[in-house]
Amino acid sequence: MKKQGLLLIMSCAVLMLQAQTKIELEGGIKGKRYSFKRDWGNLSYEVFGKGEPLLILHGNSGSAAGRYHMIPDMLEHYQVIAVDNRCHGRSDCPEGDLDYFELADDVIALMQSLGHEKYSIWGHSDGGILGLIIGYKNTDQIDRMLISGANTKLSGLKPELLEMMKNYNQISDPRLRTQVALMANQREIQMDSLRKVDVPVLLMVGDRDAVLMSHTMEIFEALPKANLCVLPATSHFISNEKPNHIIYWLKEFKKPFSAPSTVEIANEIAKTIFGN
Repeated sequence: MKKQGLLLIMSCAVLMLQAQTKIELEGGIKGKRYSFKRDWGNLSYEVFGKGEPLLILHGNSGSAAGRYHMIPDMLEHYQVIAVDNRCHGRSDCPEGDLDYFELADDVIALMQSLGHEKYSIWGHSDGGILGLIIGYKNTDQIDRMLISGANTKLSGLKPELLEMMKNYNQISDPRLRTQVALMANQREIQMDSLRKVDVPVLLMVGDRDAVLMSHTMEIFEALPKANLCVLPATSHFISNEKPNHIIYWLKEFKKPFSAPSTVEIANEIAKTIFGN
């Protein structure tokens, strides 16, 4: 029995070694790539640095590699954990349609497996949608979130983009077709669910975003602890156009959440003016 136990331990150790790959970014930034086993296949994720964990969730058709240009500036403040959603990057792609709620469950399972007490999250576009779902399904493991370019329903996107996405069946590449179909068939996140996100959220959007400003305001007003950041002269592709703004606000994350009230301040001023 002892020999069998030793063999089992050695076998597990070998599997663990096979599940990680050393990687190096420009500037000598080193990290490791891992495979996390799910019932549909392997979820790929990468870890860089040490410290408080920051979970990065990419947009549709993106990957962890799409954030490499930003990761070095994040390492001063965080350990970066960048995830490839299923059917994206180096993660496996099971048959059938993708669903945001199932993708969020993949990330929640990974969070629980890694075992950190709290995570900060930056999720953009699809990643922002996942962040909002994770925010109410796994609140206890979240410290705070930066959510950029996210929508909770199809009607929250510009109509021209919806028309384009409807043609996903014409895409020849099967993996890309599956990715675009995910957006075109999005199931709605209820506003009542967002009201359960009891952690600080910085909601970010470009003033020329794919997401309608009115819908961003709807999300902002539903989140109990949210600040709003509208970036000028910015499209949906915030991380390409304004990466420094993402870096800046991730650093500002460290400060306590603040929600000043203009009405309360005005009432205090009124007391001195009117003598009441």
